[in-house]
Amino acid sequence: MEAAEAGLLRRGLRMTHLRLIAALSETGQISAAAAALAISQPAASRLAAELEGVIGAKLYLRHARGVALTEAGALFA
Repeated sequence: MEAAEAGLLRRGLRMTHLRLIAALSETGQISAAAAALAISQPAASRLAAELEGVIGAKLYLRHARGVALTEAGALFA
């Protein structure tokens, strides 16, 4: 395991975070990503904010029709 990966794990990166960013990438919407993970939309929003805290970067931007991944989000997805 690389040092960067170990650091992310120590900071609290979980498989659920990875599933969420993948679902956001595929669907472009928090509510659709939440449905794909069988969690509520507020839970998905909290999880996304938690993931951004773990990573230390903004991973998506909200817009009128959903979300768009930032460059960091696209790399992470």
